[in-house]
Amino acid sequence: MDFEFYYSQEQEEFRKEVRGWLKQNVPTDLHDAVDPLDLPHETFRRGIDFRIKLAEKGWYAATWPKEYGGGGLSSSHKVIIDEELAEYDLPSIAHGDTGNGLFGPAVMVWGTEEQKRSFLPIVTSGKSVTWQCFTEPEAGSDLASMRTTAIRHGDEFIVNGNKIFVGQLWDVDYLYTLAITAPDNPRHNNIGAFFIPANLPGITLGHLDLISGDGKRTIYFEDVHVPATQLIGGDTDGWKVTQTSLELEHGGSGRAVDGDKLMDKLLEFAKSTTRDGKPISSDPENQDVLVDAYIGYQVNRLFGMRNYWMRSMRKPFTYEGSQFSLNRKTYGPNLAEAMLKVTGPYALIKDQPWAPFMGKLEHYTRDAIRIPHPGGTVEVQKLIMARRLGVSRTREQGAAYI
Repeated sequence: MDFEFYYSQEQEEFRKEVRGWLKQNVPTDLHDAVDPLDLPHETFRRGIDFRIKLAEKGWYAATWPKEYGGGGLSSSHKVIIDEELAEYDLPSIAHGDTGNGLFGPAVMVWGTEEQKRSFLPIVTSGKSVTWQCFTEPEAGSDLASMRTTAIRHGDEFIVNGNKIFVGQLWDVDYLYTLAITAPDNPRHNNIGAFFIPANLPGITLGHLDLISGDGKRTIYFEDVHVPATQLIGGDTDGWKVTQTSLELEHGGSGRAVDGDKLMDKLLEFAKSTTRDGKPISSDPENQDVLVDAYIGYQVNRLFGMRNYWMRSMRKPFTYEGSQFSLNRKTYGPNLAEAMLKVTGPYALIKDQPWAPFMGKLEHYTRDAIRIPHPGGTVEVQKLIMARRLGVSRTREQGAAYI
């Protein structure tokens, strides 16, 4: 069975157009930082500027409807754009935004037509940065136990509480936020979902360092007045709204292109680096490690491609999203361990000139500690799969399959 993409002549002509445009428009000195904490603010802003140009071309939100600011292109065209962008070492903000990518679909499903025409161009224009504000100090895997409140007063809500492990370093424009709107209602039927401008009075951002870098933030809401027009869905529809986002975050969006290529770099390093006059790839133990890591990489890639295809074909999802997410979360630490076995101490060095791949291996070994947790832990993904396969004694509340 063949699991590769093949393109028509028209699509290959489109590739030439994309490749030529990127060659003319990608700044030669716009590069990503190995550790997100090392990304200068100027580079971040230049990444946004490039993303705006990409959006004006219709290639940032390539498959979104044109009436909401998207490109109106097919999934195959989107894959081509992603493949060509992957050839450049661009900051992730230059062509993507996790917050926008999770909030936008929720508006498409749950928003009014007025909200779609108002909010979605904010996302598809590439100009804004959105952070997803779900996790709290006492509400992570058990998201419904959140304590942040949004109490309605006429045409606005007063929001109080705090969120943790949010966003990234530098700027934010909107906060996609969950809060308790009906404290006396049962769990899951007491939550609202909001699109909150980050510059409203009463919002404070704190810095949160992680071992992987990233520069996560803590968000504090103190008597923040949010217009009711920023509520997505009904006052207590927030749990349903967020399932649309979580389904994507749990792997429902899939992935057709690997922009990191770390596995390829590891294989090239093993072939080109010698010990005792021989490539380290010739060592039988290293060969076993590399083969296992490569098979794991390909399995992960195929899960991502399958889910990407299912979503683009509007196929119904059950366990597939969490299956892909679970595989990613277990494969990440396995790849880090393989790097350590094959490269030895080099995988823990980020100083030049000794660090392979400009220190990417060192950063990945730190990041691998974090990989199993965001977007639902390994245990959460297993539970979701068990429920959707019908082998769990518990039921899922308010799931929205996309």
